[in-house]
Amino acid sequence: MLEFRPTEFPTTRPRVLLVNHWVQFSKGFPDGLDFVKGKSFSIAAQQQDSYELSFTIKEGCYYDINLSNEGAGEKLYPNDSMHLYEMLIGLKGGNYYLLPYFPANYPIYQLDFATMVPLVSDSKKKYLGIIKPYESPPDNQQLRLYLVHKLTPIILRVCVDEGVAYEKCTLEFLINRCLLKNGTPPAGVTPKFIEYLDEIKNLAPVGV
Repeated sequence: MLEFRPTEFPTTRPRVLLVNHWVQFSKGFPDGLDFVKGKSFSIAAQQQDSYELSFTIKEGCYYDINLSNEGAGEKLYPNDSMHLYEMLIGLKGGNYYLLPYFPANYPIYQLDFATMVPLVSDSKKKYLGIIKPYESPPDNQQLRLYLVHKLTPIILRVCVDEGVAYEKCTLEFLINRCLLKNGTPPAGVTPKFIEYLDEIKNLAPVGV
């Protein structure tokens, strides 16, 4: 459900899901998301919408963006079980970085040792697993999320680094809204495989 520097689309193919493309959800999805767990769908219709968020943040501080439809969230999740949002995220240049969390207090990028997790107050570990603006700029968005209805909130922590008093941090979202249709992929078609975030975090075997 998260890809950074995705390589699934060669330059000769579209960089987003289009009508008649196929997706396959992992069996690693929880039972609460059984409407997609282990299932295949074709894309019956799609529409692309842009969205932008900007924040001015003080040096050494951070701001958490909740992407979900919860009360305090940005309402950027599907509100229907037959919709999939393919979200590309671009970061405008600046002296800041991004840390994705799922759920709220669990960083997606960390190492195995218990204390090797990102920590904004630590001069070394605050850089563990970060995504910098040059790695996913608005004109070449490399950070990609796949969002479904009722998914646990994904948190994007925007952190301003040392060296500036205040920084304007701007995130540009391309949201590819896809209508799903149940079915079985035709022979010779390899669907886009979508893992659950826990499988990505824990390097769990992919559940097809």
